[in-house]
Amino acid sequence: KAEDGSYAYSMPSVITSAEALKLFLSYRFLSGEVQSASKAAQMVAGTPWSSWLLCSVPSFFYAIGNNLDMLNNQYMDPATEQVLVQLKTLTTGVVWWLVFRESLGVRKWSAILLLCLGGIAGGWQKSEAGRKTMYIEAFGILLVSVHCTVSACAGVYNEWIYKSGN
Repeated sequence: KAEDGSYAYSMPSVITSAEALKLFLSYRFLSGEVQSASKAAQMVAGTPWSSWLLCSVPSFFYAIGNNLDMLNNQYMDPATEQVLVQLKTLTTGVVWWLVFRESLGVRKWSAILLLCLGGIAGGWQKSEAGRKTMYIEAFGILLVSVHCTVSACAGVYNEWIYKSGN
């Protein structure tokens, strides 16, 4: 990131390249598992549309999350972003409870709360002789909150798909 806040690369290109690599590797692993690239292609082509639609929802959430991951770095330093996005543990616990109505218990909620407090403490602004070594702007707090919520929704939705047998 340059001093003026610009990047020497295209953020959409980075995200698109990463997603293309994941798609390529997934296909290669599937081909290896069924021991044939043509069998893998037949499996993919034979997948019902309902499965494609169900799985497109978390894909959409993950795409938003990946874009927010890059956007976050415009409003905070990378170390702060990495620490604060771990607060998705808290949002995942809340979304899990809302979707499955399954109590996590006092011990798990206490652990999540401690992780949350640790994330907040780790992301707290520190300065070194008048120079900020870690920082986050006000809009960055909103972005991290949205990122954590979107990530939690994607993960819990995936688990819902697995548990519902779709």
